[in-house]
Amino acid sequence: MSYAMFLLVFLVPPIIVGAWYFLKNNDNAAKKTTGYSIITLVVLAVSYTTPWDNYLVKTEVWSYGPDRVIGTIGFVPIEEYGFFILQTIITGLWYFFLQNKLGLSRQAHSNKYLKHTISVFYFALIVFGIYGLNQDPTRYLSLILVWALPVVLLQWLVGGQYLLKNLKLFALIVLVPTVYLCFGDAFAITDEIWLISPQQTTGIKFGPLPLEEAVFFLITNWMVAQGMILFNIMGKRVLSYVS
Repeated sequence: MSYAMFLLVFLVPPIIVGAWYFLKNNDNAAKKTTGYSIITLVVLAVSYTTPWDNYLVKTEVWSYGPDRVIGTIGFVPIEEYGFFILQTIITGLWYFFLQNKLGLSRQAHSNKYLKHTISVFYFALIVFGIYGLNQDPTRYLSLILVWALPVVLLQWLVGGQYLLKNLKLFALIVLVPTVYLCFGDAFAITDEIWLISPQQTTGIKFGPLPLEEAVFFLITNWMVAQGMILFNIMGKRVLSYVS
């Protein structure tokens, strides 16, 4: 299977279903805010991920079959940029569905001690990631942590009290796309659409899926989920002035 076909089979169908639900919904205010949220996060995802992913391919942390892709921009297959965009849209539309079913609390959690404790935990993981960059078996995992966790920590510092108040919503936003994309990734690795370096990974696997790939999808959906919740709480006020 080609990389483009993989995107069509695994990522496009959930977007079609999510877009159908989004368009049929009558809450125009929520649709507007969610639409702006998704567009903003897509732009940020592509701009922030592109240099990092180019580095991964250049250093052979992951590679791809040249016969499986249309072409490249830099070191990265064109389809990979599509993956950034489509994953963000999937998680954003899933957020919209869950928000309508579970609701979104705009109140702040009162436990500031818990927020600070989690902030310290994120910072400790960043330090662990920096340390692991010099070790071959932990390099890919460390590159993920050092790349993603500063964003996660920043989001948390800005609005962790709101994320704690919406913990059930947040957990479901992250969990379902992560499991689904891990399943798709496992298929792609098995089919050798792309390959993960055994030298630069821990060797821990869930079937064909390396630990690092599971962490990647978990943490990227984590960033999108936090971004969607915070944008829909804080960004709504900004949009009211723009409109």
